[in-house]
Amino acid sequence: MKNNMLLLTTASVMAGMMFIIFNILFIFSSSLTIVSVFVMPLGPFVYFYNKYRENKEIEERFPDFLRDISQNIRTGMTIPQAIIATKENYYGALTPYIKKMIVKLDWGVPLDNILIDFANSSTKSLRRVVSTIIDTHRGGGNIAEIFESVGKSTEEVNKINKERSNTIYNQMLTGYVIFFVFIGVLIIMQGLIPNLGIFSTTESTTGDTGSFFADTFRTLIVIQGFFSGLVIGKMSEGSMISGLKHSLILVLVGVVALLIF
Repeated sequence: MKNNMLLLTTASVMAGMMFIIFNILFIFSSSLTIVSVFVMPLGPFVYFYNKYRENKEIEERFPDFLRDISQNIRTGMTIPQAIIATKENYYGALTPYIKKMIVKLDWGVPLDNILIDFANSSTKSLRRVVSTIIDTHRGGGNIAEIFESVGKSTEEVNKINKERSNTIYNQMLTGYVIFFVFIGVLIIMQGLIPNLGIFSTTESTTGDTGSFFADTFRTLIVIQGFFSGLVIGKMSEGSMISGLKHSLILVLVGVVALLIF
């Protein structure tokens, strides 16, 4: 994971530096400079966004894993045997973690240590769930019932989060509408100010002024679109990282709209 993050970070920083050098040598556009600055941290953003999606899928599939363990325990298996019996099942992004658990069990690593290692590499909500399982395992009791009840409670939490996302769907749409209104204002400004030659490539004074406004508008689009996307992600899914896809959509739509109109 760390190697992937280092690779993505290096690639995005090098790409940003190349954009800046190209801009200085050939174009010298302030909007391209802004884009270059946003490209540099793109690698870590992509890494954390992929990690966010992976954690989200793990949280969604973890109740299935607990349910299968509970059913295996009811047939008379011990907890390690019940976990090993799930090795042929597919749990999406959770599957590699289960494979590691099974390998450690085969090596004779204590179950509590395995669960603690898994908890340390998972999300906060799953750490609380795993902590409950560890305490139950140490204290005894009806393990199968505990696994099943913990799985159901985790599933309910996931349902609540989905309902929350659906509830604030209108707020997400509002964020998009506000951004489109912002684009409309820039386009109207383009039309109200005569003879700017917004996208002119001539070297006249009018062309220089037009280039200045073109760069300014594109810069505003990139900045507004990027941060609006992060805000939309925070409102809709509770995570700014999840807003990266919204940021990409808004920036692309905004830049294309200015080029067309």
